[in-house]
Amino acid sequence: MEKKIEKNGSEVVITFTTSGDEWKAAQTKEFNKLSAKLKVPGFRPGHVPANIAAQRINPAEVLHEALFALVNKEYAKTIQDEKLTVIAEPKLNVTKIDANELECTVTVALPPVVTLGEYKGIHIEKKPVEVTEQDVETEINKQLNNHATLLVKEDAASLNDTVIIDFKGYIDDIPFDGGEAKGYELKLGSNAFIPGFEDQLIGIKADEEREITVTFPTNYVENLAGKEAKFVVKCHEVKQTSLPTLGDEFVKELELENIETVDQYKEKVKADLLAKKQKDADNTRLNEIIEKIIDNATVEIAPSLLEDEAKAQIDNMKKQVESNGLKFEDYLKINNIDNEKLLADKKIEAEHNIKGMLVIEEVCRKENIVVDSKALNDKYEELAKMYNMKVEDVRKALEPNQNEVLKNLRNEMFTKFVLANNE
Repeated sequence: MEKKIEKNGSEVVITFTTSGDEWKAAQTKEFNKLSAKLKVPGFRPGHVPANIAAQRINPAEVLHEALFALVNKEYAKTIQDEKLTVIAEPKLNVTKIDANELECTVTVALPPVVTLGEYKGIHIEKKPVEVTEQDVETEINKQLNNHATLLVKEDAASLNDTVIIDFKGYIDDIPFDGGEAKGYELKLGSNAFIPGFEDQLIGIKADEEREITVTFPTNYVENLAGKEAKFVVKCHEVKQTSLPTLGDEFVKELELENIETVDQYKEKVKADLLAKKQKDADNTRLNEIIEKIIDNATVEIAPSLLEDEAKAQIDNMKKQVESNGLKFEDYLKINNIDNEKLLADKKIEAEHNIKGMLVIEEVCRKENIVVDSKALNDKYEELAKMYNMKVEDVRKALEPNQNEVLKNLRNEMFTKFVLANNE
């Protein structure tokens, strides 16, 4: 059997070709194996005449078995002779196969090759952060909304009011699945329903019944996409949002330590926002430095490995979508996602993730950033102090997830190294 080996970065393509006596002999051998398994009335197993066996055995099956018998043997020998480290399932592509000739390729993914670029002395400017009075007011309004109550309203529903409704949907006067609910609480203007539904409920009153007509978006689930539907809606109650008044009494109800007045509360909100903005800015700067380290490196990753990883991500995505009761095809249509573009996007995502992981690992290897027993014990002591626990109890609690603990601790050590060696 002839073979040709072509190496391209972290991928090897092995081309196998055979013909003549070798290929004929392989087919004969596999034909005899299949013949020995035949059960034909009037003949003992293994004693079926060749002409009768030939009538019952699919020639394509003989070629298939002969292909794998020859290629598996030669592939294993090639991997051993060339001292190749294979990290994924090889990809077989048959380019020609018939009774006279076989030609195929086997694509093999090798470990990625990482070459670090500059990873020290990278300058990313520290950006100042500030908190404005508007920021404080916005945050306080969020808290007021979190403590809001809904009060029954006698008047007609307005935008941002909440209505308690029963509804039932029809297409061509026939009810459709998923188009009915009772006692549904809907905030008008929330855009929780398809376009036009909430708008047509503005002005509705308690005990009023309305018919509204909407058209489903063209990228909706297949059986409803683009169709016009009629909904019969019965309103039971209209409620409006009532916000608490910002005053010392409201502040005291929050039960914040040493905070009793509005002025004290505003100062705390401002300090908390400033701390959060500073933390976010520090994390953004850290991520920019790490991205620069990754960009400065070159990593050769086998295309077949990227495709496998991308397909695995899509499979996980599909399982998650379908676990929520939605067909994956419908999900793609609703979100206007093309299958080919999805795979291409996932390949880019896989390349970025794999490259980032490998570059970080290479920096850690080169700089001897490892989690030893002392670093692990120090972490356990830190957590014990934080949660007011005994060190041994922390150790026992985290033991089932020790690999995750080690990974997180290594990442913390890497982060400290990055910040210490880059301005």
